[in-house]
Amino acid sequence: LKYPFSVNPIVIKPYRYLMSFVGWRLAAVAIGSLLLFGSRVSCDICFQEGRSATASKDARAHSLLEISGDAAEDSLADMSDGLTLLQLGVKHIKNSAAQECHLVAHHKTGTALAGMAGASMIAEIQTLSEQSLDVLIDAPWKTLGLAINPAMLHRTKPSCIAHFNRNPFEVLVSGYLFHRAGSEPRWLSCSFSSALNKSLKICPPDFKNGQMTVFCKESQMAYWDKLYSDGIAQVYMESREGVFADLLPDAKPEENFTEYLNRVDPDAGLVAQFIWAYNTTLAPMQFTNSYIQSGFQSCSLSVCYEDLMDNCNATWHRILQTWQVEEPQRSAMLRGAAGSCPGSEAAANKSELHSSRHKMELANLTSEPDYKLVSRARELD
Repeated sequence: LKYPFSVNPIVIKPYRYLMSFVGWRLAAVAIGSLLLFGSRVSCDICFQEGRSATASKDARAHSLLEISGDAAEDSLADMSDGLTLLQLGVKHIKNSAAQECHLVAHHKTGTALAGMAGASMIAEIQTLSEQSLDVLIDAPWKTLGLAINPAMLHRTKPSCIAHFNRNPFEVLVSGYLFHRAGSEPRWLSCSFSSALNKSLKICPPDFKNGQMTVFCKESQMAYWDKLYSDGIAQVYMESREGVFADLLPDAKPEENFTEYLNRVDPDAGLVAQFIWAYNTTLAPMQFTNSYIQSGFQSCSLSVCYEDLMDNCNATWHRILQTWQVEEPQRSAMLRGAAGSCPGSEAAANKSELHSSRHKMELANLTSEPDYKLVSRARELD
């Protein structure tokens, strides 16, 4: 596998061998876990999307797209075609000719930034019209952010994508610290044995009207929750046998991923984080970047997370230019996006609250500086 970044190849080389083991090992070890730990609580609540069992197919369509990051905590307004936007206190009247624009980030590549920028752009566009939105914006990390094939990126209407790439070594370090701090307890608090039990369930993504939804096919389970759970199960299996076993202390069935990362040394923690991140972040990031580079949409592009930090306004100008957004919407969206740039008060507050280092401080944890951990990840690679 070739990783399309201007850095040394990520830890894909040993993972080629891992992938030949994963299929049968996932089944064998998970079945064994059922025999050994079948009496344990399944912890399904950690890996389920909040959806009523009686929800209709039409109702499910309204969750087709979602705003991510900190913005996900805000309420959502459903629109008749299933597209969801942030509810910002203004009544939206659907414009059927509206342009769809997607800010596609992955776990630890800028989901909070994408959600904040999308919400701010929508707020600015709303000042131009009380009747409709001419540009519809979302940050669908639970759907497009997990795409590993063209079908998962497919949209039934013409749409444009701004894809957020990040140095994969920085992705690993940021995720390692974020998960050590237990920053997302909904799934990080679940034990390895629960994840192994969950891994037995088949969970292909569901599609509605040709577009990926956040749910598994014919299931109450969220696809992203299942993917995160499978990553935890893989860490357990690889700690027991396989090409990474010598680098990883054995995971305990009763402990969770956060407890494991805090028990092992940083080298083992970075390897475990890579195993978890491969299918949840690195593979989708690689696929989406390659697919956009292939030219499947002339109005789509990939941008570097670092550029959004160092040359933020210029990067957003390039995004809107590629999206071919016309005036006055372009200027309004640029004003909104600027609110997510470093140096703005809103960005400083939200970015700090969501940062891995801030989460570590809240958990009273310490570690080596990020640059040293990034260097160590390169050496491990």
